[in-house]
Amino acid sequence: MKTLNVALCGALAWGALALSLPARGAGGLHDGIWRVAAEPATGPCSERQEFSLSVEDGRISYAGYLPVDASGSVDALGVIRIRVVRGSETVAAKGLVRGERASGEWVSPAKNCTGSWVAYRS
Repeated sequence: MKTLNVALCGALAWGALALSLPARGAGGLHDGIWRVAAEPATGPCSERQEFSLSVEDGRISYAGYLPVDASGSVDALGVIRIRVVRGSETVAAKGLVRGERASGEWVSPAKNCTGSWVAYRS
């Protein structure tokens, strides 16, 4: 379960979600690999988690080796919405992009956990 929490708590962690995404029409402004760190605040998720996400033309994907599905979007104002799924667990994250940094909050309803995340472009 610890490995599962790594992928899910970060989103967004997955961060996106977990992670900065370009606004539509931004021409891949935030493309690249982003290092995501997620900190739990409430619930039984007790460890800081770190992982990578990839952004290409505004599309987010998980850049790791676990069977994780990450997807998300960002609007023209830089508002990020990310969903990370592994098995029956889902983490939803939201946040804001500012240059080379993104940050926000995440929630895992199945585990009844919440927390914050931050990401930097690698």
